[in-house]
Amino acid sequence: MAKGFWLGIIGGIFGILGAVLAIMIQSISDAFNATSGTNLYYNAAVAIIFSIVGIAGGVLETRKILGAALMIIGALGVVISISAFGILTFVLFLVGGIIIFMQKKEQAIVPPVAGQNAG
Repeated sequence: MAKGFWLGIIGGIFGILGAVLAIMIQSISDAFNATSGTNLYYNAAVAIIFSIVGIAGGVLETRKILGAALMIIGALGVVISISAFGILTFVLFLVGGIIIFMQKKEQAIVPPVAGQNAG
């Protein structure tokens, strides 16, 4: 498990927590009969979906292009849907996506079998 995996998991957790915080703020606003321009319930649901997409990108880090693309899409989706609550998630997903994209393909090193010439 490399850095991209952990950045995806941690970013996803913070994204879900940010969405829950947005739901709590909207609930408090509704309790006091305040009128707001947006309904944070829908934005929070979209943020949870994009957080799951980012987590999936971290899990799929062995498939370089797909994993990086999912993490970057998740980063943009979270920051657009819940803006200020998703800044930490945006940074973690974006850095994780860049790290996954920049990774070199690892080649397995096979040791020589005993009794064979290595040359």
